[in-house]
Amino acid sequence: MAQSDWVNIFQEKIQELGRRDRWWIEFDNNINTTEPGWENYIRNTFARFCCSQCRHTWASAQVPVLFHMKLDALEGRGTVKVRCCKQECKTCLTPNLEQPQVSEENITVLMDKLMLKIRKKCYKENVEENTTRFFISGKLDGPHESGHCEGCRLGICSRGGVSS
Repeated sequence: MAQSDWVNIFQEKIQELGRRDRWWIEFDNNINTTEPGWENYIRNTFARFCCSQCRHTWASAQVPVLFHMKLDALEGRGTVKVRCCKQECKTCLTPNLEQPQVSEENITVLMDKLMLKIRKKCYKENVEENTTRFFISGKLDGPHESGHCEGCRLGICSRGGVSS
């Protein structure tokens, strides 16, 4: 799905919160997770990949998505930065990091979980975790391969210690 689809689903979910603050979401591949005043949320999702060199395709249920959020209550404005971690093709000798293709259903699940984190971390509400599971489509081919995972390199993948 295109970034505009992420933005549209995010805006729908923000409207459902019923808050007066204006929120927006932006993609940022250089998020500084130690930036003061910002809250972090990392969630793995399911995505598909296609190698831009050899056209090999694969699926992964271990695709970290990093959300970095901040509410400026005085301005009535909130920002969410997002980074979807990429993966490399395991069949190419010099692979590129490929962008994950996340389904609309899984973007919606991610946004539902993000809304709970915004309520908890930015509005200090006492909310329960969302237990909705991600949709897995297609065959998962073997264990997570840390050497091909950008999230593992960044130290944000929950499977970072697993290698094959």
